[in-house]
Amino acid sequence: MARAGVVYSQVAKAAAKLAVEGKNPTVDNVREALGGTGSKSTIAPMLKRWKSAHQKTIAEAELGLPAELVRAVKDIYEKLQADLAHQLGLARESHRQEQEAMAERLKLAAADMGALTETKDRLAQKLARLKASFERLQKDQHAGEMSLTAARADNAGLQQRLADRRAEVQSLTQQLTQTRVQFEHYQETTARQRTEDRQAFEQRIARLELDLASGQQRQAAQQATLAQQETKLSQLDADNARLRRTAQGAQAAQGAVKSERDQLTYQVKELSAARVDLDNRLKMAQQALTEANMIGAAAQKQAEMLTHQLASVEAKAEKADQERLGLIQKLTEREHGSTQTDSSVAHKINQL
Repeated sequence: MARAGVVYSQVAKAAAKLAVEGKNPTVDNVREALGGTGSKSTIAPMLKRWKSAHQKTIAEAELGLPAELVRAVKDIYEKLQADLAHQLGLARESHRQEQEAMAERLKLAAADMGALTETKDRLAQKLARLKASFERLQKDQHAGEMSLTAARADNAGLQQRLADRRAEVQSLTQQLTQTRVQFEHYQETTARQRTEDRQAFEQRIARLELDLASGQQRQAAQQATLAQQETKLSQLDADNARLRRTAQGAQAAQGAVKSERDQLTYQVKELSAARVDLDNRLKMAQQALTEANMIGAAAQKQAEMLTHQLASVEAKAEKADQERLGLIQKLTEREHGSTQTDSSVAHKINQL
């Protein structure tokens, strides 16, 4: 608690003294100025009240400068601000006057520019009319020259096209003749080749059929022999078994039977190999027959293609003859029209 006698006037006096001395009037500084009397909780509300009434003084004290120096600096600052405001006003007035003078000069320049623009437009219109007249004259002259050149170029082009068509027709005629000769030769060669191939194939097929029949007969005979041998082998097996059961002492007879059995087994293997060989030969004969049929079909198809090509070449030759007649007729008409065009062009040139 604060001591008796510490009142607001004492706190205010101490705070004012500190502010005059350039010190910041804090609670600690004020308590120290009072001689250490009074608690901080008592001094703080009073100091706050004094600060709210002396804001300007507190601000000067917080700077840490003497009050007289702060007031002197403030007076200089206010004077500079007044001088600056006066100079700024003069500058603004001068700038306004210059803007008004510039606006007047711009108005005069705009009026002069309008007059010059009107004069320029009139001259441009006159120049455009003169250019248009000159261009029309040039176009008329150029059109006459182009018409004459085009007529001459058309005539020369038609002559060249007619010559090209004649050369093309002659070339197609030669090609057609050569194609016909080649086709006739090819037909003869193909017919002869097909006859020879057919005869060779027929002979080969006949031989293969004979070989097949012979092989089948041999296979049947071998199968019959094999059946007989198998039957005989079965009988021998039975006899061997019977002899083994009945006579253990007949070793010589058993050896002979075993040898015969081995021979029969060897014969059976040979017959099986011969059968496989006959089967392979039969497959080869069937494959050869299939290839012969495929070759015959290909030859027939190639002959049909050549027949179609010949028909196409004859159609092209006929079309070329028709185009040649049309070009001759068109050239005749163009020569007649060219004479009239030359007369018309000459008349236009005389008018120019």
